[in-house]
Amino acid sequence: MMYLVYELSSILTSSAAATAVLQYTAALGQSALTDVVTMPSVDLTGAQTSVSLVLGPGIPVLAEEAADDVLEPGDLAFVDDIAARTQAVLAGIHNNA
Repeated sequence: MMYLVYELSSILTSSAAATAVLQYTAALGQSALTDVVTMPSVDLTGAQTSVSLVLGPGIPVLAEEAADDVLEPGDLAFVDDIAARTQAVLAGIHNNA
């Protein structure tokens, strides 16, 4: 589990989801693009929920370790989607270079 820190909020999510969002944010920053993503998270009571984020240049995002938890959400579809978006953005950068 990791906390994804966005503005003044900490979002508890899986390590895979946090890593995917960081990589996607970096790709968007390199290409001067923005996107909205809705990611799986865990609220203060431990219930699974989701949050929507605007990602792009000038929007700081960081991830920090959290205690591992059995409540880590099943987020394989989200991680796959963000990985595909990241590859599409990076392919656009390389095609335009």
